[in-house]
Amino acid sequence: MAKFGESELRKQIKSGEYENAYLFYGEESYLKEFYVTQIKEKAVDKTFESFNLHMFDGKDISLDDALKDAQMLPMMSEYNLVIVRDYPVEKNQADTKLLEEYLSDCSDTTIFILWYDALEPDVKSAKFKKIIKAFDTAGAAVNLEKRSENDVAKLLVSGAKKRGSSFDINNAKYLISVSGNDMKILLNELDKLANFAKDGEITKDIIDNMAVKCLQARIYDLSKFVVAGNSDKAYGVLNTLFEMKEEPVIILSAISGVYVDMYRVKCAKTAGYTYDDVAKYYNYRGREFALKNASRDCASLSEKQLRDSLDAITQTDIRIKSTAVDKKLLIEELIAKLLITARSM
Repeated sequence: MAKFGESELRKQIKSGEYENAYLFYGEESYLKEFYVTQIKEKAVDKTFESFNLHMFDGKDISLDDALKDAQMLPMMSEYNLVIVRDYPVEKNQADTKLLEEYLSDCSDTTIFILWYDALEPDVKSAKFKKIIKAFDTAGAAVNLEKRSENDVAKLLVSGAKKRGSSFDINNAKYLISVSGNDMKILLNELDKLANFAKDGEITKDIIDNMAVKCLQARIYDLSKFVVAGNSDKAYGVLNTLFEMKEEPVIILSAISGVYVDMYRVKCAKTAGYTYDDVAKYYNYRGREFALKNASRDCASLSEKQLRDSLDAITQTDIRIKSTAVDKKLLIEELIAKLLITARSM
C-alpha cells in the first residue's frame, strides 16, 4: 500500500483496524514514541499483556527471536503485538532478507512494529529504501518528520486550553524559540507554565521567568550581544554556558550554526529572497524561528563581516581539534574576534 502519514495513522488507531506491520522512522522522536504507545495501549488488552505484548531492544536481541514471537497466535485477544526498537536491520544483509521474507507473508493476527528511536537509519541508502518498500507493501512505513513551527505552536495553544490556561500563538512561538523545537521538552515546559498560570494566560513574562532556555536560545542571545558589540553581556552568556558544563566543542558548533543562518539570510536578502525562502530551500521545518532570529541579528552586518566571522569560526574549529590549547580559552578568543569583526566597518 502507499505511504501514509499521521492522519491515516490516527484514523486506524481510532477505528482499531491496524496494519500488520509498521515502520516508524523520522526526526520527531516524540511522535514516534506517542504513536507506538497509542497502538500498544489500544491493541493489547492489559489483562493478557504478558502473553500478547513482546517488546525488544535492538541491541539485546537477534531479529530472528523477535520474528519467532511475531509468528505466535494471540491469547484471548485480537492481536499479538511485537515491538522492536532500534534494530539496525539494514546493517546486516541476512537480517534484511529475513525481515523481507516475514513481511512478504506476515501473520494476520500480529502487529509487527519496527521503531527507530535513538538509532538513526540512513534513509537515503538503497538498503533502507528496500526496507521501506517492504513495509509499504506489507503495511505502512511512517516517516514522522518535524512539524512546522506554526503546527507546534497550535499544538501548544490547544494543550494550554486542555490544561485550563490560555496561550497566545505568538507567545507559543516565542516559547519554541526559547526552549527549542523538541516536542517532548516543549510539552514538559507547557505543563510547568500552565500550572503556574493556573486558569490565566501564559504570558511572555512567565516564559522569560520560568522556561528553561535551550543551548541554541542561549547562543542566539550570545550572537545578539556580539553583533551589538556588547562584550560584557556576550561574555556573561558564555560564562553561563561554561558554568552549565556545556562542552566547548558543542558551544562552537552552535555558534557556527547561528552564523551560517545569518549568512544564508543575508545572501538571500541580497538576491531578493526572504528568510521564508531560505527555510524552504534548506529545510528549516520546525525551527523557522532560527531564521527570524538570524534576520534580526544580521541586519547590521555585511556579507564580508559574516564571511570573516565564519573564517574565524573555522580556524577555531581546526585549533580545538588539533591543538592542546585550553578549549575554553579558544572559545573566549573567538568571541573577541567576532566582537572586533562586528565593530569593523
